[in-house]
Amino acid sequence: KIAYTAAMRSIVPVDHLEIVCNGRVAESLALTGSRTVADLRGMITLAEPNSGWCVLRAWNAKPAFPVLDLYPYATTSPIYVSVNGHAPYSAEDARFFEGWIDHIAARLRQNPDWNNPEEKDEVLRSLEQARAVYAQKEKPQ
Repeated sequence: KIAYTAAMRSIVPVDHLEIVCNGRVAESLALTGSRTVADLRGMITLAEPNSGWCVLRAWNAKPAFPVLDLYPYATTSPIYVSVNGHAPYSAEDARFFEGWIDHIAARLRQNPDWNNPEEKDEVLRSLEQARAVYAQKEKPQ
């Protein structure tokens, strides 16, 4: 079990507040009163693998004025959790981001809207460097 402290402030009432770890809802948190403020503490159990990342996610299923979007949605930046010395990322996550980078690079290669060939090469080199980071994370640590 891992202790957490979570806080949420919103300009609209929030219907759902969740702790998401490694892409899965670890806990749905109860909202009361105006549902615009929450200060919570508790314990969660991470699913396998135990190390990884967690975010606090707030969302509604439908629009709420004055949020001019399909629906209000927000998350925190990830908090990385290392349990028993295990790396806080997974080969599965690394493969996902490698695939996403490959997808973006393929689309960029086809895009003619570059200021010059050097700009295109620089962007593609940056993506290749990022991809190499994720390829390294696929290997056991």
